[in-house]
Amino acid sequence: MSKELDMAKVENCVCFNLRWVTRVVTQFYDTEMRRHGIRPTQGSILASLNSKDSWSMAELSDWLGMDRTTLVRNLRPLQRDGFVKAVGGGRGNRVELTITAKGRNQVEKLTPAWESAQKAVVNTLGEKRWSAILADLETAGLALRK
Repeated sequence: MSKELDMAKVENCVCFNLRWVTRVVTQFYDTEMRRHGIRPTQGSILASLNSKDSWSMAELSDWLGMDRTTLVRNLRPLQRDGFVKAVGGGRGNRVELTITAKGRNQVEKLTPAWESAQKAVVNTLGEKRWSAILADLETAGLALRK
């Protein structure tokens, strides 16, 4: 039995390629946003919380496509720094999440950095190509989520 790795399979693997490009893009956004003390994943959480009055932990987890333990791990520094407030909890109880005034200010501060990163990536891909990729990713995500 050969233990030789078939690199053609790896190079063509959807999961491998999506995870690789996700790491590269995340590192790029991280470079832009880190001067505000926020990682891209935390920026997504703050932006989501900023979009409505409150979210349950389950709603936000589902919206972000993030398991709850990962969400909790990313929420801790945001709560510690006073950007997010969590109410409720305990075994089986609903947790309500809200963004604080300090969190809304943080979103305003980091928005230009996010916009700069977003513009650079979209310009690299091209507007039409990005729109097509986004539509394809949404279609695949919805189909695979079922």
